[in-house]
Order: sequence, then C-alpha cells, then structure tokens
Amino acid sequence: MKTNLFAAAIAGALSTLVAFGASARDVKHELGTTTVPDQPQRIVVLEYSFVDALAAVGVAPVGVADDKKRDRIISAYTDKIGHDWVSVGTRKTPSLEVIASLGPDLIIADKTRHTAAYETLSEIAPTVVFDSLGGDYPSAIAQLEAIGAAVGKADEMKARVEAHKAKMAEIGAQFKNAGHYKIQFGVANAKGLWLHSPVSYNGSLLKGFGFASGMKPTNGAVYESNYVKTSLEQLSAVNPDILILGPYATPSFADGWKGEALYENISAVKNNRVFHVEAHVWSRLRGMVAAEMTATDLLEIMKQVQN
Repeated sequence: MKTNLFAAAIAGALSTLVAFGASARDVKHELGTTTVPDQPQRIVVLEYSFVDALAAVGVAPVGVADDKKRDRIISAYTDKIGHDWVSVGTRKTPSLEVIASLGPDLIIADKTRHTAAYETLSEIAPTVVFDSLGGDYPSAIAQLEAIGAAVGKADEMKARVEAHKAKMAEIGAQFKNAGHYKIQFGVANAKGLWLHSPVSYNGSLLKGFGFASGMKPTNGAVYESNYVKTSLEQLSAVNPDILILGPYATPSFADGWKGEALYENISAVKNNRVFHVEAHVWSRLRGMVAAEMTATDLLEIMKQVQN
C-alpha cells in the first residue's frame, strides 16, 4: 500500500514538473539545489516558521505539520491562509503517507528534523530544506528570500522582509540602554526548564536588540547548544536581570523553585523582573510575523522595567 502510494505521488510530481517545463526554477537550500514549479499550488510545510513565511505573502498550504493541534496555527496566520489545510501529523515525525496523499508540488522541510527523510520526501515532491529548529533569527530572515522564490512570491517576500526590518528597527530604537541588562528567555513544562541560548532563534533576537546575556556558548546538538535544560544552580549562575518565561504547564517546573534561597537571590527575582509570555509564540513559531509579536511583547516588558 505504502509503495503504491509513493509511486503514485512520484508520478504526480514528475507530471507536475513536466507540465511546468521551462517555467520551473532552481532553489538553493540547506541540502542542495532543487527544481521547483514556478508557481506551486499544493505546498506542504513541516514547521511552523514555514507557515509563518507563507502567511507573510498570503500563500495557503494544503498540508501542515501542526502536531495534530490545529489551534497551534495562530489567528495571525489563519487570517492570511484560511483553515483548509490538512494535518500531516507532528513536526518531528510527519506522516509520509498523508503527505503523499495530498499530491504536493512543493514540500518545505526542516534541516534538523527532516534531513533523514529528505530522499523520501523528494520522491514525493520537490523538497527544499531550511534551518528552523536550529537556526538563529538572522538566518531565519535570510532564508525567506529562498522561500519566497520557492513559492513564486519573490517580490512580495522581499517587500515584506523590508517592512519587517523597518518595524523591528523602529521597536529596537525604543529600547534604552539595552546593553545594561542581562536578559534571559526560557520555556518550562512540568519536567524542566530550557533556556534559549544566544545562538538560538530568540536568544539571537534579543542579542540583536542589544541586550546582554549571562549564558556561555556551548557546542553540540540543538538541544545542547540552543535549548539548554537548566538546573536552579545553573540559572543562578546565569543570574539574569530580566527573566522571561514561557510556561507550557501550570504550575511549571520553575514554579517549584519559588521560596528557595538560590532562586530568590537571582537578580530578576529580587527586583520583580520575572515576566511570563506565550511560549508557543516565543519558542515554537520562529518566523517573521512571530518575531514582530515577540518584539511587541518585549517592548511592553521593558516599559515596565524602566518605569
């Protein structure tokens, strides 16, 4: 059954490229160069940041790896792409069978999560791969040019990126003396706290606004270098002046530290500078639209800090 399904999908993908013929284009990405239709009509995206990118230029995907939770596609996206996508499962292990059944003419996948499946995905449809989970904010913005070209919206994406940069610069200009503050973002569920390091998407976004960090760079896989599971002792050593937490559970693991001397002596805690934000927006989405939402939240936080 699976073989027949893939065979049908491959035949469909080949016929699509033949139909587009000379109007196909080459797109460079993390794993090479892929020939894609000039104006793909049936796009499947396997990370939220790619939903963000499509929403930014008003392109509706037919399939989304939404972790089987449609409400994770926020209204800022559905206002642009609608609600008609089919869930292809989780971002970590999307269903190849469901993807193939949609007859896509373009798949946009993540380097960290989907490199192992790249050949199979490419048999289903032309596949381009970008670094979402392991990438930083500057690279996320830089790759939008290629994504815009891949979906046939190069000019529209260029204009949207320029508007984004202008908006972020306008917000950034309002952060007074940002370098005087060590700021730290992390997410906490019921089992632990993960700090986002300066090389992560949000860590690099904060760095770009001029804020300092108390975290030391580490090497290793994504969940060793970018998203670092952190003990109370380690958080105390980071000692942020401002601590921004995105809870995935209530109460979260970090809530259990309240009242402990080590926690209460952290600069952010002592000075009442612990803030809570929407973890999904700050941590999972990692896109241009989400960055603007994050920056707006940060502006409100800094108004409270500096009042």
